[in-house]
Amino acid sequence: MILTGAFVSAIGIVISVWAKYQVIGPEVFLRRADFLGDYIHSPLAYIYNFSLVIAGSCILLSMYGLFKLKLGYYSHYIAAAGSWVGLSIILVGVFPINYLDEHRLVSTSFLVGTFVLFLLANIMRFIHKDVCSNTMFIVSILGFISAAGLLYQLDWQTLDFFPCNHLHTRFCWVAFNMWFQTSITMLWCVILALTIRKLANDTKLTMT
Repeated sequence: MILTGAFVSAIGIVISVWAKYQVIGPEVFLRRADFLGDYIHSPLAYIYNFSLVIAGSCILLSMYGLFKLKLGYYSHYIAAAGSWVGLSIILVGVFPINYLDEHRLVSTSFLVGTFVLFLLANIMRFIHKDVCSNTMFIVSILGFISAAGLLYQLDWQTLDFFPCNHLHTRFCWVAFNMWFQTSITMLWCVILALTIRKLANDTKLTMT
C-alpha cells in the first residue's frame, strides 16, 4: 500500500512537471519545485498538491510501520522525525505557495525535519545496520548534505530563499537543491518501506 501510494504520488508530480514543461520548456527545472503548486500559474497545481498529500501520507504510514517493529528506542526517534517530515509534506500540499506565509512556515518545517531525519538515519547506520542498509546510508548522506545546503541558503528572517538572478546565470542552485532534496526524500522513504517489509517478513518467519 505504501509503495503504491508512493508510485501514485510520483506519477502525479511527473504529470505536473510535464504540463509546466509544455508551457516554459526546460526552464521548469530551473525554477523551485514549490512553484508547481501555484494555482494561478501552474496548469495542474491541484494534481501536484494532491500528490504531496499522498506522499506525506505514505511517509506517515512508513513511520508507523517502523514504530510497530519495536527495534529499540532509537528507531522511535527515526519514526518521530519521519512523521514530522510526512506531516510537513502534507501541509505543503494543503498550503501551496499561494498561501505565502503558511507555505514558508511549513516548507521550513519540512526542511528542518529532513535535516534531522537524515542526521538520525546516518547515526542509525552504526546502531541498527539491519535497518540502515548501504543504499539507505548513501541516500541519507546525500540528503543530509542537501538539507544542510538549503538551510545555509535560507533567509531566516523571511523563511524564504533569495531569488535567483537569471540575468547573470541560468543555473539556480536553490532550485536544483530543492528538486534534489524532494527526490532524495521520496527515494529514502521508498527504501525504508522496502526495508520495513523485509524486516516484518523476517519477524514473522522467526515467530513461526
